[in-house]
Amino acid sequence: MRFAISIPQNAGPDGFDSVGFRRYVARVEELGFESAWTQEQVLGSGGVLSPLEAMTYAAACSERLRLGCAVFVSPLHSPLHLAKSVSSLDRLSHGRVEIGLGTGGGGRQFAAFGVDPHTFVARFNEGISLMTAC
Repeated sequence: MRFAISIPQNAGPDGFDSVGFRRYVARVEELGFESAWTQEQVLGSGGVLSPLEAMTYAAACSERLRLGCAVFVSPLHSPLHLAKSVSSLDRLSHGRVEIGLGTGGGGRQFAAFGVDPHTFVARFNEGISLMTAC
């Protein structure tokens, strides 16, 4: 059986605790977790780290831990930029990256990013095609 854990993405009232984050990731590896996962939270309360940046820092703080995002709301991203960022992180981490992609829930997210709620599925499908072609 394999076990995964979440990567903390919330900054406290005093900001991001880099020492605590490094200790957390080291302990996760020490305990034998196979992977650690982020999630994309683009709207809401401030102080939430973006998944790619949290995964990048976790990669730098670990040696074998697989790193993932469950899920990137792909219609909110440029497909080529997301593919480039994820593949760069995968190279930097020596092949330890896994990602999930989703269409998102619409509403406020789509309005904030200028995504047409009537075409987001087509945008998602096009994004998958572009990302897998890279």
